[in-house]
Amino acid sequence: MSTAMGMIPLLAGFTQFAGWIRKGHPAVHRWMGKAYVVTVCLVTGPASLIMALYANGGVTSRMAFATLAVLWMGTTALGWRLAMKRRWGAHREWMMRSYALTLSAITLRILKYAIVMAFAPPPMDTYRLVAWLGFVPNLLVVEWMIRRGRR
Repeated sequence: MSTAMGMIPLLAGFTQFAGWIRKGHPAVHRWMGKAYVVTVCLVTGPASLIMALYANGGVTSRMAFATLAVLWMGTTALGWRLAMKRRWGAHREWMMRSYALTLSAITLRILKYAIVMAFAPPPMDTYRLVAWLGFVPNLLVVEWMIRRGRR
């Protein structure tokens, strides 16, 4: 069940940035956006926060995953609120941040594999590191994209 629920934001978010869907099929954009927001803010985000309290790797990993969960729910809720106010530019930027956090599930796994293959560190050290590397680089990249797009 949790894997299925986690797939909703990944798939729904993927559709949100396609201009042809947003412009050509606005009802699909709205429906998928609502599915994304409800899932993140009411199901997967809160579940992630609870799971963060029990994460392996001690306080370092727990802080990382709790930070990720709070940022994920916060950016998503703010993006939705801005859409309700019809502030489309700000809405888009906050949803880009939210989706960057959604993609942390994929980033974490890719970086974990790369770090293990390149350096073979102890498993718990790897876990503590990728807990932060799963989302911080994503946020840095999306901030760069947002600021570059404003120019």
